[in-house]
Formats: sequence, structure tokens, C-alpha cells
Amino acid sequence: MKPVIFLMMCCCLTWLTGCGTKYPADFPTVYPMTVKVTDGDTPLSDVRLMFYQASSGAGSGYAVSGVTNTNGVAKVSTSQGAYAKSGIPVGEYVVTLEDIVTIDLGVPAEEIMKMSYREQMQLAREENKLRAEYQRKVPAVLCKPGKIEDSSPLRFTATEGKNEWTIDVGEYKN
Repeated sequence: MKPVIFLMMCCCLTWLTGCGTKYPADFPTVYPMTVKVTDGDTPLSDVRLMFYQASSGAGSGYAVSGVTNTNGVAKVSTSQGAYAKSGIPVGEYVVTLEDIVTIDLGVPAEEIMKMSYREQMQLAREENKLRAEYQRKVPAVLCKPGKIEDSSPLRFTATEGKNEWTIDVGEYKN
């Protein structure tokens, strides 16, 4: 009976000390980061935020991003390949925002697969028309049309500890 108790204690100790994912040795230390995106007092959902390192250094080569929820809040995470951690490395960033546009034509994927090429192309044209008519929430100046460092006026400096930021896209509308 004693070996069973010892084994259970070892398992509990391993669980408590974090036997989770082994990250690469060069994966940066990250700190909590929450961003709220609004248009005035209205929270904006389905907005993708991308953080680009303003200069190389800690976190260089890693993707730093987040997506806003229905309350306009995004929790930022850092990833590379199959590895991801919630948070952001310390550093200076150029930030871009992008609407996540979802067009639902009401046609299940199984039905699309059964359609002829001509029918699929017609469906694609309908989708493109709806996409073109979509009223963007994020002004173009905050998106990434050209060189990242020249394209977005949004800059953020992440520090050790908790990072919070509110972006009002209404300030960037013409």
C-alpha cells in the first residue's frame, strides 16, 4: 500500500510543479497583456491585433497577436510554431488592427463540394460582392497596407508586469 501512496504523492507533486509544455530555451519571457478596442463607447468584436517588434531583441521572430471578443477585449499571446504563451515580451511594438470579416452565405461546405465549378464560381462572386459591401469597423490607417513601421500610427511599449491598453478607433477616422 505504501508504494501506491508514494506514487500518488509523486504524481501530485509533478502536477503542482507544472509538468506542462516544454518551451524552447530561447522562448521569451512574457507578461500579461489585455487590449480593449472601441469606437467611442462601443466595444468592437472580431478585430485582430498584430504586434510587430519595432526593433529586434527579446521576442524577435515570434508572432504576437490577439482577437477581440464581444466585449472588445483581447488577451494577447506570443507564439512560434506549435508553441504559444498568453502574454507579450517586453519591448516596443508597432500595432495594426484588422477586421475579421465572416461572410455566411448559408450554404454548408458539403453542398459546396457537390456543386459544379460554375456554381462554385457564382457563389464566390456573391461572397466577394458581400465582402466589398462590408462596412469596416477599423479605419484603413490602422491596417497594414505598406511597410509595417510606416503604416500604423499605433505604438505600444510592453513592460514587465501587467500591460493594459485601450484603443479608440474613432480617433483615427477621417
